[in-house]
Amino acid sequence: MRDFWGLLGMNVPFAAILCVLCWRLGKVGFLTPSTYPLALGAVAVWFAFQTWGIIRTNRDLILGNKVYPKEDRYEFRQVAILELTYIVNFGSELAVVSMLPTFFETTFDLPKATAGILASCFAFVNLVARPAGGLISDSVGSRKNTMGFLTAGLGVGYLVMSMIKPGTFTGTTGIAVAVVITMLASFFVQSGEGATFALVPLVKRRVTGQVAGLVGAYGNVGAVTYLTIFSLLPMWMGGGGEPTPEVIAASNSAFFQILGVAGLIVAFFCFFFLKEPKGSFAELHEGETA
Repeated sequence: MRDFWGLLGMNVPFAAILCVLCWRLGKVGFLTPSTYPLALGAVAVWFAFQTWGIIRTNRDLILGNKVYPKEDRYEFRQVAILELTYIVNFGSELAVVSMLPTFFETTFDLPKATAGILASCFAFVNLVARPAGGLISDSVGSRKNTMGFLTAGLGVGYLVMSMIKPGTFTGTTGIAVAVVITMLASFFVQSGEGATFALVPLVKRRVTGQVAGLVGAYGNVGAVTYLTIFSLLPMWMGGGGEPTPEVIAASNSAFFQILGVAGLIVAFFCFFFLKEPKGSFAELHEGETA
């Protein structure tokens, strides 16, 4: 029953972030005053349908008519922590690649094309980093500790990126240092994504697709959350007025700090609450025989 309530609870952020998205679309004029309530109503209908589906599927469990055999059980806490790791790695990646060109442009006073080329280094690391995360998870001997280490590295990487401000790194050398810092942070972000999906099939093999769907969806929850915070930070830090270059620089730094602190918090959960799956490095999957 504890895991049943956990599954119900982890559906709430989906509906909440869809409501935030509707609100943002209303702010930019995509949703009109007449269509905005309809959009919220659609989210409510979807959430009710999801909730009813979970209750209907687990009806016998709720009524006490059924006890699932031990071999059919798994801890939903494992899924929830992997959802959180995907928020801070893939969710932050989607957010950062959206704002990084403008960040380089305003920080170093670069032309848009140059800033875009430099910012692409964050996504370019994906070619190596994501498969490297899976390879590290296969090689180190503890998938749990690998997940925690890479997530902690992500947090530290973003905190270091928060130090990139106008005047901190100057000239060609300064830009090169900022790009190297960005690529190092990106490596931990994207290798964490690979390590996350090295764990997903080991939660419960029979429902691997369902677990993968839940974890993957939370990446988008993270992206919308982070980008909403990013869009509101200049207004909050500027007192509601037109943001000055100084306020924009401070809000960019605060944004990376938020990403970094979130990463460190989730790393704590990985180290102390995530469990090493049984048979993580066994030759055969659960239920298979030689």
